[in-house]
Amino acid sequence: MRNMFKIISVIVLIIGLSFGAYSNGLNLNGMGAKAISMGGAFIAVADDYSAVFWNPAGLTQMDKANLSVFSSFIVPTGTYQYAPAGIDMETKSKIFPAPALTYYKPLSDKLVFGLTAYATSGAGAYWEGAPLVPFNTGFPYNTKVYTWESQVGAFTASPVLAYKVSDKFSIGVTLNITYGFLKMNREAMTTQFNEEVNGIGFGTTIGALFKPSDKFSIGLTFKTPQKIKLKGDINMTGLGAVVPIPGFPSSAEVTREITWPMWIGAGIAFKPTDKLTIAFDVQYTKWSELDEIPAETDEAMWNMNLGTGSIIEGATYELMWDDATQIRVGFDYKVSDTFSFRAGYYNDPAPSPATTLNILLPSIDYNVFTIGFGYHTEKLVLDAGLEYLSGSDRDADIAGVIAGTAMPGTHGMSMLVPTISLTLIF
Repeated sequence: MRNMFKIISVIVLIIGLSFGAYSNGLNLNGMGAKAISMGGAFIAVADDYSAVFWNPAGLTQMDKANLSVFSSFIVPTGTYQYAPAGIDMETKSKIFPAPALTYYKPLSDKLVFGLTAYATSGAGAYWEGAPLVPFNTGFPYNTKVYTWESQVGAFTASPVLAYKVSDKFSIGVTLNITYGFLKMNREAMTTQFNEEVNGIGFGTTIGALFKPSDKFSIGLTFKTPQKIKLKGDINMTGLGAVVPIPGFPSSAEVTREITWPMWIGAGIAFKPTDKLTIAFDVQYTKWSELDEIPAETDEAMWNMNLGTGSIIEGATYELMWDDATQIRVGFDYKVSDTFSFRAGYYNDPAPSPATTLNILLPSIDYNVFTIGFGYHTEKLVLDAGLEYLSGSDRDADIAGVIAGTAMPGTHGMSMLVPTISLTLIF
């Protein structure tokens, strides 16, 4: 167990160094190759390593120790058009891994313990700076090319316990230790604005699984909100080079507080035949907890100029997001004793109103289609899948443009997400 904890710690570090991903809101849309291949309709199934994310009560279905390695590879394509400025562009081409490692061990015929580490949240964008020159302060006199990039994300280490209350009912709970981070680079006041902050927060996931028969199951999962105080540095390279600002330092220590919101989901799964499992989920995220992400620094001049409408426009990130509900459906069909085929669909509505659309925190309505397969033996399970998120273009609301909370124009995004996992059973 001590060696396994060391392995988990290494994977946490790897995740923290490699993670950078896209999603709706701040959350990734799932974990696990099998679960994602079924459209994330997995709360009432929860029969593999990804149960720590979907419903920890499902871990009581394990009767042997197992170690799993998983990763998704997120390939986003963002678009932005604003005809009055002649802008028609796409995000830089990048692949973002979102890995996970899990280890579970039954301690008795009723109790299962596990240690897990996995990427949970992510949003952001990487844009070429040249086409965005028309948004520079002082344009057309200021035609310098600036960096426009953003990352907001989190990864979580979770010890987990699942207990079988009876043959038909199980419960599970995790302690979620979450490392969150935010990185933002853009133009402001004719200079390069850079910010990088991070912090740690705590939360829990509670799940229940009821299986009145081998043909039918019901699952319910609740994730508490996590408030994370992010601390780091904020600076404006070259501040005062164009217009001197007495007493205004070019850098400061900054603190932000961000809330990863409450999440609740319910699901049903039924088996019309021994080979076919059909699942249906409803998942709700309370994004309205993220109204804005304010900033406070150790410099009085910075604090006077960090709000909306100030000379450092947008240093307080105005979101005004709405709660969102996902509807998910999927199936798993056993073609043979060792091979399974899966597919699914879900709708992922954007939490952001049109009045706060911007290129650095994309928020798009998606229709999501998934497909995958599984190969399993007594000692090994290999799962793979493919997820395609088809986004609908959104136009920024003129009221948000006038208020300075939205970037004018048409915003779009689509994503291709291959997934793969390997499980060793001991």
